[in-house]
Amino acid sequence: MDGGLLPRGSGPRSVARVLQVLDRLAAAPQGASLAALAPAMEVPKTTLLGLLRGLALEGYAIQAGGLWHLGPESTSLARAILARQQEGGLGVAGRAALERLAESSGESAMIAVLTPDRSAMVYTDKVEARTALRFAATVGDRRPIHCTASGRLMLAFSPPPWPEEFLRKARLPALTSTSVTDRRSLRRIVAETRERGYALSLGESTEGVAGIAAPVFDAHGAIIAAVMLAAPLARAQPKLASLSREVRQAGRELSRQLGHRPARREKS
Repeated sequence: MDGGLLPRGSGPRSVARVLQVLDRLAAAPQGASLAALAPAMEVPKTTLLGLLRGLALEGYAIQAGGLWHLGPESTSLARAILARQQEGGLGVAGRAALERLAESSGESAMIAVLTPDRSAMVYTDKVEARTALRFAATVGDRRPIHCTASGRLMLAFSPPPWPEEFLRKARLPALTSTSVTDRRSLRRIVAETRERGYALSLGESTEGVAGIAAPVFDAHGAIIAAVMLAAPLARAQPKLASLSREVRQAGRELSRQLGHRPARREKS
């Protein structure tokens, strides 16, 4: 990307605007008009048009039918970035996300995925809390779906028909005295999870342990993992709101690093 991309006298603010333009176009696969982009970004049309034309000259944006789209150079750059990340799979970006989450929350952070046969959740990475009293997970541990935060998250955000099949047919054994084992209650919990965007398990999978999980989406918007915190229930309950915010933020950041760009509602 050479100096012709940015207007003369550009600085950090212009660089930030260029990145914002690319981000907006990435979130608009059908294209976006100058009239819609300018107010959404709170940028004058003339300024924005200059940025778009500069991006177009370098192949990072194209205009078709009055709408602006990402250009082939943007696609090429995205593929190069993803290829670098995928050298270590989710672990490269996921490890950094877990380290930040464990440090900020003071609790153990994990990533869990659905097993290929969709019979359980399995931990693929972890960063344990530094406190003496903590939840100690083992990478490779399999955990049940119905009473774990990560499993409920998968039920809430996975596409049909699997979630409904699970809710209708799966066995729901009690792991602790508070495990939910009836289908009607589990359906309600899954619906609540989908509505609020994160999942909870309060002593239902492991006695005295709270789990909080948020979704990780790929570039296509499909859930591929759960990022989660696990902590002693007595310590977690008074700060569930703040812990939930941290987990959701970690999930959003990791999803963005994997190419997820949720559709935005543009200002009219």
